[in-house]
Amino acid sequence: MSILSPSNFRSYREYNLENKKLLVRIDINLPISRDGKVESFYKVRKYMKTIDVFSDSAIVLVSHQGRVGDDNFISLEQHGEYLYNLLGDRFNFVMDIIGEKAIDYIKRLKPGHVLLLDNVRLLSEETMEGSPDELSKTIFVSRLYKYFDYFVNDAFGAIHRAHTSLIGFPPVLKSMIGPLMEEELMMLDKFLSERSGCVYILGGSKLETKIRVMENILRFNPNAVFLIGGMVSIAMHAIYGSIPKKEVKGILDGIDRRIIDSCRVVIEEFGDRIYLPIDYRYVKDGVLIEKSIENYSYGDPIQDIGPKTVEKYLDIIKGFKRVFINGPMGIIENSLTRWGTEEILKGIANINIYKVVGGGHMISSLEKLGLLERYDYVSTGGGSLLTLLSGEIPMPLKILMK
Repeated sequence: MSILSPSNFRSYREYNLENKKLLVRIDINLPISRDGKVESFYKVRKYMKTIDVFSDSAIVLVSHQGRVGDDNFISLEQHGEYLYNLLGDRFNFVMDIIGEKAIDYIKRLKPGHVLLLDNVRLLSEETMEGSPDELSKTIFVSRLYKYFDYFVNDAFGAIHRAHTSLIGFPPVLKSMIGPLMEEELMMLDKFLSERSGCVYILGGSKLETKIRVMENILRFNPNAVFLIGGMVSIAMHAIYGSIPKKEVKGILDGIDRRIIDSCRVVIEEFGDRIYLPIDYRYVKDGVLIEKSIENYSYGDPIQDIGPKTVEKYLDIIKGFKRVFINGPMGIIENSLTRWGTEEILKGIANINIYKVVGGGHMISSLEKLGLLERYDYVSTGGGSLLTLLSGEIPMPLKILMK
């Protein structure tokens, strides 16, 4: 049992919630297409269990969607339409959060009914920095908390963010983890507590986060290995010394020296259990180019892993009992550079191994490939998974510990 065992946190199971009014923080931050349409509602469907468990309570759901200024920063109107199709007349969406309209809906909400408020990031106070006590004094929290009996944090995919809707309510409301949070923590606890052979596949671009995860896992589990994809792989290649020396300086110039030193320590100690791409792909002037890593030129965008890397990675995976996938191998928004990610996902689906995958982009990729049912556990977390795998207990969880 690890520190992530659900038994270490205050749970909804410990309270009688019948006929109570619950403020439930969920995470339905969904992938959005370039024309503003939701691409996957998988995370919404995951909350049907939560709604069912709390069916004797009045439930008010709050979530964020995207970041201010980004294309995926939209209202939760589409999310609400989808929930209405699932729940019918016992569901309402209000295009408001703390205004008179929202308050009126909250006051009139009866047990057995569900209300979704709009995107909490429409409020500037949502992303302001502060301690739980400080954030509990915001207008956001002050306006809402008095209408509720309990606060439930069921937003596993958002717990790496110490935002107001995640840490501002526990100081003023009895608070607990919800059913989906319990399920996700149970999966991670079981996964991390076993020391049998496991492959972790990491993609993306944030080197610092990946280094912390690798160091924590590799030090704890001597039978774990890492397969790396995405832009982070070229920085590791530069530190590892596996690309032409004349190209190294340009790659590392923009990376903090402390991160480089940490990466070098991890590579020196665990390099035999960390695998990097041996070839890569990118698009230039509409043409797909494939190159071996030995021929890397500074400025080449690592937009995908190449066929030799896919073959090598799948051969490695076949020798293990468990695989954990977090993040794409390249840029999956482009049909030419999502190939590596899709080949890895399809290949793993055909291997007899316990499969866990996390992250919004990975979920939508599995849905498009029709492979969701071929994976043993599909997590709603992306960044939150990485935070917990790195050994950190983020504040939204920490304040709910017993």
